[in-house]
Amino acid sequence: MTRDIAAARMKHARVQLLTLLNRMYPTPLLVRTLYRVMVSMDEAYEPDLLRKDAHYLKQKGYVEFVDDRLGGADVFMDKCLSLTASGKEIADRTQTDPALEI
Repeated sequence: MTRDIAAARMKHARVQLLTLLNRMYPTPLLVRTLYRVMVSMDEAYEPDLLRKDAHYLKQKGYVEFVDDRLGGADVFMDKCLSLTASGKEIADRTQTDPALEI
């Protein structure tokens, strides 16, 4: 049961990230700003979780680090994250991803 709760929290956090990015679409958001908003919703959320969630969503093709195309920021919290077209469809719920369904 604990594993199910942890999985649901992880999915919820990833959906929240997509939702936050969708609100500002097409404008990218600073990772530091995303972290502050996530912590305001869940005080237990940590920077390492954000790093894992952002990289997971990037591997799925739902987000991209905009500054990577320009050489990239050295510090993770200084990077800019943006939705891709696929991520927009998931955030708008016009497409589904079983791995993100809660």
